[in-house]
Amino acid sequence: MRHNHLFALVIVVVAGFAWAAEAAEIEIPPRRAASDFPVQQGPANCSRWTDECVNCARGAGGEPPVCSNIGFGCQPRAVRCLSPAAPQSEPAKK
Repeated sequence: MRHNHLFALVIVVVAGFAWAAEAAEIEIPPRRAASDFPVQQGPANCSRWTDECVNCARGAGGEPPVCSNIGFGCQPRAVRCLSPAAPQSEPAKK
């Protein structure tokens, strides 16, 4: 009877190794580039935006955006626009 338990144990161990070898052959898809933009860059048509952790505002006259620091333990969400950018007026012709 003891030999039957040992035989069953060997079968289980061999089957476990066979399953592990088969599981290791799973094809992993390649990484894709992120389709979104960093919160510090912000949406092009927005003057103020947030991800609920960092608040940013676009500088006037082509200056780079200014952003706050992230809070401790904050979980960022999708970037959303708080204030659309003002339309650029064309210079008056003389």
